[in-house]
Amino acid sequence: MTPKYLGADGIDGMDIHGLIYQYTAVKDLADDFTVTVQNEKEGGGYVFQDKEDWSQKYGMTIRKSIGLPYTPLAHFKTDGGAIATTGTGSVENAQVVYLYRFDRCFDPQSDPNCPDYVAPLPPIPEIKLYDALDDEFVEEATKKTDQDLIDEEEEKEQKEEEEEEKERLEVALSISENVLTLDNEITQTSIIDAMNAATNLTAYYVAQIPSIVYRDTLVIKDEGYKDSRLLRNLAQDQQHNKMVEAQYQ
Repeated sequence: MTPKYLGADGIDGMDIHGLIYQYTAVKDLADDFTVTVQNEKEGGGYVFQDKEDWSQKYGMTIRKSIGLPYTPLAHFKTDGGAIATTGTGSVENAQVVYLYRFDRCFDPQSDPNCPDYVAPLPPIPEIKLYDALDDEFVEEATKKTDQDLIDEEEEKEQKEEEEEEKERLEVALSISENVLTLDNEITQTSIIDAMNAATNLTAYYVAQIPSIVYRDTLVIKDEGYKDSRLLRNLAQDQQHNKMVEAQYQ
């Protein structure tokens, strides 16, 4: 079904309810000749066929209308309309016009006045999707939080801490050695000073005593040493003298 025969572009909701056709049959009286106006049906067969037998008749122009039940346009095969002939003769000035109606509510959404019309939903606004992978700031932040970089940074910090700890330990050991050396030097200096002091005291033992005769005789009764502290002091003095003498050996 084309605009040539329908008179309009076929659309959904269009029903065919008849047609008008005309043509002129050209033939000799004695010749057998038939003309059939028809339209093929989608899926096979014909929606309609109208046949005229012109055998042993004079040719002439015919105009005829055919009524059809309301038939959806979708049942008519596209370019399936034809004027078929048999026998001897020809058809001239052929014309076929289809009669149709249009159901404007075939698609209820085509007209708000249709009974089954449903108001459409408002258009969905266009949402621009944010791609974090295209964000330069995200890329920069991702680089900073890269696990390999974190491991390298932690390893570097740990190495620096170990070096600082090693330096602090070396400084502490150096200070300890200096303190021990200084203490040893101070001890040795004290011993030498004590020895010198003891040596200088000998000058005080050289004294000039006047030759005076003391006729009184002091008699000390030997009752033994009851206080052992004196003995301990003597023993300590003896030990001290040995230590002093050991300095010069």
